[in-house]
Amino acid sequence: MRYTNYFSSLVKEQGPPHLNPDQFKRMMNIVFLEGMIAGLEKVKVKEKSKTYQYDILIFKQNQVLTQLTGNLHPNRLIREMYQISNG
Repeated sequence: MRYTNYFSSLVKEQGPPHLNPDQFKRMMNIVFLEGMIAGLEKVKVKEKSKTYQYDILIFKQNQVLTQLTGNLHPNRLIREMYQISNG
């Protein structure tokens, strides 16, 4: 949950980010996806008989996360989001 942890510390230090609605939605989708992936990882550990099914779900959600983040470092991602928001 590297993006979620970074966004959380950023909000604690500087307050809510001033992003346009599209970039704020993007940030919230990233946080949601990371939470979903973490939840799937926990269930996968408990449901050992269906591990491959969870692996497929986790893989697909990671693909969506990669599309949203471009695998950028969290600091670079938030800078990109600010730049897009401020035109």
